[in-house]
This record gives sequence, structure tokens and C-alpha cells, in this order.
Amino acid sequence: MVEPQAGIPVLRQPLSGHRHDGKAFGHVISDHMAQLHTTATPTYLVADSALSSAENLHKLAETSLQWITRVPATLHEAQAVLAQAAPQTMAPLTEGYRSHVVPSSYGGVAQRWGLIYAEPRQPQAQRTVDKQWRKQSDREVQAFQTLCRTAFACEADAHQALAHFAHDVQATFLHDSTICPTPQDRKRGRPGPGAQPDQIVSHIVGALASRIAARQARVDQHSCFILATNELDEVQLPAREVRAGDKGQA
Repeated sequence: MVEPQAGIPVLRQPLSGHRHDGKAFGHVISDHMAQLHTTATPTYLVADSALSSAENLHKLAETSLQWITRVPATLHEAQAVLAQAAPQTMAPLTEGYRSHVVPSSYGGVAQRWGLIYAEPRQPQAQRTVDKQWRKQSDREVQAFQTLCRTAFACEADAHQALAHFAHDVQATFLHDSTICPTPQDRKRGRPGPGAQPDQIVSHIVGALASRIAARQARVDQHSCFILATNELDEVQLPAREVRAGDKGQA
């Protein structure tokens, strides 16, 4: 733990290599703050996402400490907020950054989440998403080709299989599709003149197209991160200062 202006360490505590940092943060901070006596009350504790667990937030709630921390993108609640990312509608923050405030009660603690769009992160986000998108698209195209080679006993079965496939795909969508009846003989060889087929089966014929808008939405999500604080008053702690506090960890 260091103070922000000169970077002077105020606490160093070695931890066992078998102990997870995130689980230790809450204990270290609460123990330290209980012993800290100073004429100047610390304004905000700033930490990375290792602090942002329900257990740690409960411990901090027992103190009067105010904090700023990143929210892990792996949290279900965070993923729901990231899915709302729409940079065009977000308020300007600093050059290349935009923000949107979302109230949260994660871990049973009232807090303010700031969804931050970072334009400098977009090139890396595009590379990450494009790599994932190509793999997902290839899997869906292969699955559709297998579906088109399948002979269905009736048209209703083909429609049901097609609807199930269309519901599951993410990177692509059905651009065009139709059900074609195909005569099928159980015997080998060319059928004789006037011979009737043994049965009529149904095949799916169609084409897939890429979801361009969905890809861009995924890029926007990967270009964002979330900062949380238990200071609910935006006048006391504006979004710009929350961002500056997080950036100050460097």
C-alpha cells in the first residue's frame, strides 16, 4: 500500500505463495486501517480487481473507508453491464474515454459502477474478437453443412432441425433457406423407366451470413471496463476522478 502523490509505501506484507491475493486483500486492508492513526483521513483506497470480491467488500463495509476498484469482467453482474456498452450514447469523460453510470448492489454493498469505454483499447479488442469470431463462424458453417447433408424423413422434421440450428448460432444467421424434397431409392443402381422412388426425403438448402452488428457490439464490450466505488455521490467523487484514481495505480 502506498500513498498516491510520492508513491511512499505505508505497508508491506509478504504473503504465502499458497495464499490467493484477492482473499488476503480484505484482511490486510481492514487490519491496517484499524491501526492507522493520522491527522489527515485517507480519502479513497484504490485497488485492482483482486479487491472486488463479495467477501472483501463485506469487510470494507465494516469500516468507514471509501474505495475505488476495478470489477472483474468474469463476474456475471459485470458481464450484464458490459453487454449494455454503447459508446455513441455514453457521456464524454476524458480524451478517448466515455462513461456511463450503473447502480449496483454486488456483494450486498451499495456502490456506483462506472462503465468506461476506452478508445485506445479498441484495436486489441478487434483482434481478440475477430479471432474468436472466425473460430465461431467456422464451427457454425461446418454444422450447417452437416445439417444440409442430412436426409430428414419429412418436411416437418427438417423445419424443426433448422429452427433449432438458427436458435443456437451466434456469429452467423440464416440468410436464405428452403426445404427441398428428394427422391431416394433403397436399391443400388439406376432405376428403370417409370420406376417410382422408394421414399421422398427432405434436405435443407440455404446460406449463412455474418452478424456484423453483433461483432461490433462484442468489440465495444471488449473495449470497456468497469470501475466501482462506494461513494454514491457523483458531486463528491465525479467519474473523472474515479478514472484518475484507477489510472494513478501505475
